[in-house]
Amino acid sequence: MFKSLIFILGLSLSQSVYASSSEHKDHTKVEKPNRISLNEKDKKDVLQVLELNHALHSSFFTYVATEVEVKAKALSNKIDQIENKEIAKLLNYSKNKLLEIKRDKEREENNKSYHLVSMALIYIVNKYDVGSKYNAYSCPMVKKKWVQNSVKMSKVHNPYAPEMPHCGSQDSKH
Repeated sequence: MFKSLIFILGLSLSQSVYASSSEHKDHTKVEKPNRISLNEKDKKDVLQVLELNHALHSSFFTYVATEVEVKAKALSNKIDQIENKEIAKLLNYSKNKLLEIKRDKEREENNKSYHLVSMALIYIVNKYDVGSKYNAYSCPMVKKKWVQNSVKMSKVHNPYAPEMPHCGSQDSKH
């Protein structure tokens, strides 16, 4: 009789644990954070900035210093045209860092400037809903981050380390 009572109590307890666990939220699913919607004009402006950033990002792979400088200047000019005051303010420092990317500087110096630009762009991509095309990436080896067009480049493309171009990971999934 004692064994029967233990069995019944054990069965009852396991059913109550199962019932209460099914009422709880599934914590294994990662929810996307809510990003702020932009009006069409502002979204278009940010997407144009991100597209020019993609061109600059790509130029780090061939690394012709003149081309890198030209693309950095084009991106700075586009940032200068953003009318949304909050976004313009967030990217103001980046605009100036882009102008520090010069053909006569060492690649490592240009990498540092580009990394600082990338940090601001990552913030923009994570804060504002600009679609799912652009995501944040990072490389633990060089300790730098960047924004990458995940549609055009499904594999990691690390702009900072030519000796290991696919080192890193995707940090966001929009």
